[in-house]
Amino acid sequence: MHVRRNENNQRGRKEQVNREEKLISWIPPLVSWTKLNTDGASHGNPGLATAGGVLRNGEGLWCGGFALKIGHCSAPMAELWGVYYGLVIAWEKGIPRLDVEVDSAMVVGFLKTGICDTHPLSFLVHLCHDFLSKDWEVRIAHVYREANRLADGLANYAFSLPFGFHSFDLVPPSLLDVLCEDECGHLISRQVRV
Repeated sequence: MHVRRNENNQRGRKEQVNREEKLISWIPPLVSWTKLNTDGASHGNPGLATAGGVLRNGEGLWCGGFALKIGHCSAPMAELWGVYYGLVIAWEKGIPRLDVEVDSAMVVGFLKTGICDTHPLSFLVHLCHDFLSKDWEVRIAHVYREANRLADGLANYAFSLPFGFHSFDLVPPSLLDVLCEDECGHLISRQVRV
């Protein structure tokens, strides 16, 4: 276990933050489920932003993906656009049971508990909730970015694409290694709070 001091707490006192190493990997969904991993990226906050997402089955096989070059917005807005487009695609594919994983705890909180109508992101959260309330089973979870690398790769790939939405029936060649590592259960070390 590692102990790190946080010197930026509110009262200026030193506070110990206990951390331990955890091995993280992408975990396939149950056999009868499909998993949607999404991510948003922003060069600056706000700044030029993108989103990406991938659908995979219980064997970890690619079932579709997308990249979205959004324009100028905040990182949380980019994350929510990723979730929204992922939900749209999953619904259009007729997927009955969907696990949604996002590496933004804030966005997961918005999706699980809602957001006040005056919040600047409320319209996007409401769009997502419209899809979440449809006749299907959807579970939402926060994951560490190490378990979300393929969605992150798609979001970063979107920076090289024209503005707008891009759908992929096959994984882009530059992300094949990440897909293979996820399928094999490749573990990545991370220091996490305990």
